[in-house]
Amino acid sequence: MHAIEFRRASHPAVRPEGGAAPVVGILVDGVPLVELVRAVELPYAQAEQRRRADEGLPGTAPLLAGDYTTLGPAYDWPSRHFLGEPRNLPWGGEEGETMVLGCPCGIDECWALMARITVRPRTVTWSAFRNNCCDWDLSALGSFVFSRRQYEDSLRGGAPRP
Repeated sequence: MHAIEFRRASHPAVRPEGGAAPVVGILVDGVPLVELVRAVELPYAQAEQRRRADEGLPGTAPLLAGDYTTLGPAYDWPSRHFLGEPRNLPWGGEEGETMVLGCPCGIDECWALMARITVRPRTVTWSAFRNNCCDWDLSALGSFVFSRRQYEDSLRGGAPRP
């Protein structure tokens, strides 16, 4: 079984009132989820860079590998977003999918990492990862099965204290 950790962090975006927007960071077995995704996406981003170079287009594609950010406070506990009840279905999303990482541009749905979250009495499984904008094969990321108790404890612990 894998271990998940939802961590409070500071988002690079700034709220209109000037404060940093808190977000939840996601670690799987102690490694940021975004790093795990970046490793799987890198060959696709490099191929995209070569294609763009051949066509004379700007070569920024390698930056796309793992180019996600964690979701903002609207997705934080007590939201049931990470418990199989997504807040919204972003553009390109399919029924039954949950956005687990969003776009660093500030519009989460612009470039999102999607997964199927299956909640059972003793486990929570994240599987069928994909990007909502491209058809990269992310099956090498596999699936993650978490203890439901550990998952929910971490999800609650990532929320700000009252």
